[in-house]
Amino acid sequence: MGHRRTLTAIVGFAAAAFVLAGCSGTPGSDEAAPQEESGPVTLEFWAWGSNVDKRVAEWNEANPDIQVNISAPAGGADFPVKVLSAVRAGEGPDMAQAEYSQLPTYVSAGVVADLESARGELEEAFAENVLDTVTFDGTIFGIPQDLGPALFVYRTDLFAELGVQPAETWEDFRALAEQVRALPGDHYLANFSSLDADLFMGLALQNGAQWWEFADDEWQVDIDDAATAEVLEYWQGLVEDDLVSTYLTNSPEYIEAVASGKVLGQIAGAWAPGPLLNQYPDTVGLWTAAQIPQWGGDELRTFARGGSADIVLADSEHYDASVKFLTWLNASDEGAEGLVEINKFTGALHGQEIDRPAPDLIPEDDTYWPSAVESASGLVNVQWGPNTQVAFTALNDALGAAIESGDWSKVLPTVQATVEDDLG
Repeated sequence: MGHRRTLTAIVGFAAAAFVLAGCSGTPGSDEAAPQEESGPVTLEFWAWGSNVDKRVAEWNEANPDIQVNISAPAGGADFPVKVLSAVRAGEGPDMAQAEYSQLPTYVSAGVVADLESARGELEEAFAENVLDTVTFDGTIFGIPQDLGPALFVYRTDLFAELGVQPAETWEDFRALAEQVRALPGDHYLANFSSLDADLFMGLALQNGAQWWEFADDEWQVDIDDAATAEVLEYWQGLVEDDLVSTYLTNSPEYIEAVASGKVLGQIAGAWAPGPLLNQYPDTVGLWTAAQIPQWGGDELRTFARGGSADIVLADSEHYDASVKFLTWLNASDEGAEGLVEINKFTGALHGQEIDRPAPDLIPEDDTYWPSAVESASGLVNVQWGPNTQVAFTALNDALGAAIESGDWSKVLPTVQATVEDDLG
């Protein structure tokens, strides 16, 4: 059963458990932006993205009248807390990077300016499904920077040794998992971790779920739905039949299982080759990627694991200059090309279409990036909620309990109730 709550009432960031007061109004299309100062300006840009400072340096060299100072005052879950705290104290930046899952928190708190002034340029630069990720009730609040379209990344040497091929459907995936378990070597096709709530949500989205919806200034929650229940039942069957391993993500046991080849593959974002190379340097040249299995139908349906956008804070005194910089960074052809140069898989279509070298993990594989582009073309629409982290924490706990106890019936009702209670 859905739960509705007005946007203006939801102002908390769950991980911080505090409330912002008096932070409303977004200087975009509906309200006039603060008066721009005459003469050169310096914009404060808070961002954690690796090597984005190189793009900022290039901008600064070419734009003496609009200088950008980039810094990372925090990382991970602490980043949005830092931004919101600074805004509350009247010391927020002009611009900030935001994970897609965190953007609703900023919008709900009323601290982010809308970007309707740049709609035309953004609609040209991004696919509709990507732009929808930063759009709330028809209003654009962010500019996509990078994406992590999901792929099934697997060991080519072990697949060849076992004589198997990636599955195209989830029905085939189960059959393949059974085949792999029956073959010598005690292998698992994949791992199901109770700590990968974002992955589980993505799998539910692929099957047609929509955990949050926002319309008419209200949020609706629908986590305990039929599409998500079908996905949960599917993975419950794989776990109970010992067809997938259940190591905790990044645990020593999981790392060893991947390093030894016990676990053959994983569903990861397009960014996977970097972490895999760092974690398993001895496996260079032994990986590739396929599209994730499908539930059926003729159209490819995928989801993103990770990605971020850039926002302009509502209190910025340099709205126009901030929009100018961020559209150059993320939406212009020059900006997209620059993001590719620093190893981003861009949200902008132009950046996705650029020929680029194969990842260092698989230096001879010229199919990897085209596969990522294909996955990006099938991204399903997603509306992140204002308390996504609350849902993820509850789901991680519920899945862990289910795997340990064998009782999966409480997973979705528990998460639904937790998210509803958090909204108040």
